Amino acid sequence: MEKHRSAFLEYARSFFSGDPEKDRYLQLKVDHTFRVCSHAAVLTAEENALRAPAVGRALSLAALYHDVGRFEQLKRWNTFSDAQSCNHGLLGASILKKKEFLDGENREVRHRTIAAVAMHNRFALPAALRGDLLLIVAAVRDADKVDILRIMASQLGPDSAADNTMLLHLKDTPGVCSPAILTALREKRMARYMDMRTFDDFRLLLCTWLFELRFAASLRAIRENGCFNSILDGFTGAPDVKAEAAALVENRLNADPSPRPA
Repeated sequence: MEKHRSAFLEYARSFFSGDPEKDRYLQLKVDHTFRVCSHAAVLTAEENALRAPAVGRALSLAALYHDVGRFEQLKRWNTFSDAQSCNHGLLGASILKKKEFLDGENREVRHRTIAAVAMHNRFALPAALRGDLLLIVAAVRDADKVDILRIMASQLGPDSAADNTMLLHLKDTPGVCSPAILTALREKRMARYMDMRTFDDFRLLLCTWLFELRFAASLRAIRENGCFNSILDGFTGAPDVKAEAAALVENRLNADPSPRPA
């Protein structure tokens, strides 16, 4: 994997301009990538099905390259919002092919890695997805969400300084929540980015991510880092909505994980 880590870093650093304001976002994505790799390794260590050589290899590579499209996205559109630019998962899959990062890997590992990068940010996975590929994609999605939640806790806490790029250009409109986001939370399903308008929408949307997590180690990591304490402390909406969200989060974090991918 060291060869791949070096290739990833060389590619990422090629986008650095020397402008600290722009480069800090790129460095954030580099740091995020390696934390996703670390959590993917935890999942591999705890899940027997992920330890099969071809599965574990594809998961490690997909975790490393999952956000490879973010660098070109920021350069071309100056945003991390897919809605305002492009699907960064599909862009990343295209870059993997174009740059031949996976040359030297066997065909099965290449296919699984590219597919996982392409699907890691999809709202919903294809119903036909099964077996080892579903396991790999689910693990990458879990690892990605675990670290994004940690990052967003620093952005959406009560005393956080809002960053326009990190918060996807949403409005800080205290007390305003999208009914669609709140409905998704109450129905225990993942909310859609397209329904977000305010910071509080983002806070509630992040709560709904818990219903998408597939592995016990991911729920444990979130319990231990306490990210939702900060995310919900920053909530400015009605106290009863905040209490409802906090109860749903608490119940999910202390429940058994949802069934693992078949």
